[in-house]
Amino acid sequence: MSFPLGSLSNDAVPPGGAAPVATPRWRMQFVVVFGGVLWLLALLALVTHNATDPAWSTSGIAAETHNRAGVIGAWFADIAFFLFGYSVWWALLIAGRTWLSALAGWLRAERAPAQAPEAASLHRPAWLFWLGVVLVIAASCALEWSRLYQWEARLPGGHGGGVLGYALGRGSMTAIGFTGSGVFWIAALVLGLPLALRFSWST
Repeated sequence: MSFPLGSLSNDAVPPGGAAPVATPRWRMQFVVVFGGVLWLLALLALVTHNATDPAWSTSGIAAETHNRAGVIGAWFADIAFFLFGYSVWWALLIAGRTWLSALAGWLRAERAPAQAPEAASLHRPAWLFWLGVVLVIAASCALEWSRLYQWEARLPGGHGGGVLGYALGRGSMTAIGFTGSGVFWIAALVLGLPLALRFSWST
């Protein structure tokens, strides 16, 4: 597994050597700062999720919210776990990787042109990234529902992999069986990871 040189760039150089359109510096700063704050809040909300907090799927039994991100954090964590189960952590990992790309681009933009790195990653269409995100989340949710159902009691809604895992896992097991669905979703996960996280399995 290897990360191509310059893979943390938020703008890849397309074939032919043409430079990407420059992003205004203030916009890049806004994306990095605001995106980093949102990512940290999402992390805090998921880590401190408490089933007794009032949220979307439950009225709660606690007098006060235990979630460190407040009422909004309690609702966010509840909805995220309800829809995707613990597979939502993949989304947070991918978002963190994307934020690091934006941060790297911002830091390079602050350098003098003479100090900018010459190497750049190969151009990849944006749709490949989103395809990877869909494959990773879908595969993880389905595998969580069919293989890690012992976690269901801890999740809002009572389904491992959330609503998505229930739909995809149950459907695939009905169509191609327990073993076949496992092989299918593992292959989808292996295919989606390098697209979503922008690395290569080859060394």
